[in-house]
Amino acid sequence: MKEYLYIFTFYFFNFLLKLIPNKLLKIFANFIGFIAFKLNKKHRAIILKNLEYFCKLAKHPQSLELTKRVYKKFAYYILSMVKNQNISKENLLKQIKLFKNDEYLKELLDRGEKIVFTTAHYGYWEILPAAVAIKYNCKINIIGRALASPKINAILTKYREKFGIKLIEKTNALRPMIKALNNHELVGIVSDQDAHIKESSEFLLYGKKVTQSNAASMVAKRCEAYLLPVYIYEINDGYCIEFFKPLNAKELSIEELSFYQLECTKKMWEKNPSEYFWFHKRFKTFYEDEY
Repeated sequence: MKEYLYIFTFYFFNFLLKLIPNKLLKIFANFIGFIAFKLNKKHRAIILKNLEYFCKLAKHPQSLELTKRVYKKFAYYILSMVKNQNISKENLLKQIKLFKNDEYLKELLDRGEKIVFTTAHYGYWEILPAAVAIKYNCKINIIGRALASPKINAILTKYREKFGIKLIEKTNALRPMIKALNNHELVGIVSDQDAHIKESSEFLLYGKKVTQSNAASMVAKRCEAYLLPVYIYEINDGYCIEFFKPLNAKELSIEELSFYQLECTKKMWEKNPSEYFWFHKRFKTFYEDEY
């Protein structure tokens, strides 16, 4: 019964949101985000701690306004994701106003190189692999976990596969990732969250110890692939997808590759911190008591 309630709710909002123009959708998202900011004290405290104490990207009272924007942005991206189900390739691609530094990707594709691209929970990250797959006519495998609801998960799987996206389960993902890279398919990993100490490298970030996942670094190193960071964020009633300089994994250590991912994400934080998903405890491994 719960599954059917999920399905009904999903399709109801999908139908409703399709009737709402994007400008009105943003107003609605701002309202939802503001309510969540007021009521969700637990995650509001986590966001403020990340911004003020760990990253020092803002101070009171500016950090409160920034936190409101984080909630509003996240609400907008969630509503956009629901609205965009069954969207055509052409209409999806119209939302991307700029592919910045895409010569990095084009050169690697032209040479037939193996590519592991990394990103973060930054901007409208759900649309990122689909837009890249459509624009550059490539297959992309993303690493993640299936949703708890099988029916909703099936809907999202169908949506992703339509654009050439395949989900590789995070558990025991190494072999499928290697197979995909050997087939000259791209592998995409979201590598910005706190990671277990045994699966990460330790660095200093804003003077605080932090873990950085080694997953993308290890698979790129093993397959002699290129590591290519890429991010998406909002611009001019649309989105920009920005590529960073790729690194040849066979020429660098795992620690160097992981540090590069951390530095790229840091640059995006500082570019526009309200685009980032600050809800998780990014510094949890070493400072769990601080939260």
